[in-house]
Amino acid sequence: MNKADKILILIILLAAVCTYVPIYFSYGKEAGDIAVVRYRNEEVLRLDLHQNGIYHVKGTNGTVAIEVKDGAVAVIEENSPYHLCSLQGFVSSGAEPIICLPNEIVISIEADDGDVDVVMQ
Repeated sequence: MNKADKILILIILLAAVCTYVPIYFSYGKEAGDIAVVRYRNEEVLRLDLHQNGIYHVKGTNGTVAIEVKDGAVAVIEENSPYHLCSLQGFVSSGAEPIICLPNEIVISIEADDGDVDVVMQ
């Protein structure tokens, strides 16, 4: 491997890092404004992520307690065998929904800007 090969490898590595760094720091930072709670694919509650509070929703196995705090949402109490919904913790990114399968509840974060991303015909 001569000097030109080493320079080429260094340039490729620098280009990869320069491309990756902005993507890494912007991932998950575009938090939405609204958390949408669905029970059996029916929307039952819309929560403003800028307003802290604890909300209760009826699930299949009982009541599910949902907390909104500092722009994030979490399930803090539910009835399920392993309590995986509670263990997931707070979520502030739309890329990571909270799915509470035993209670058939899904919490997703959406932007409240009214813009249309996709138009289907």
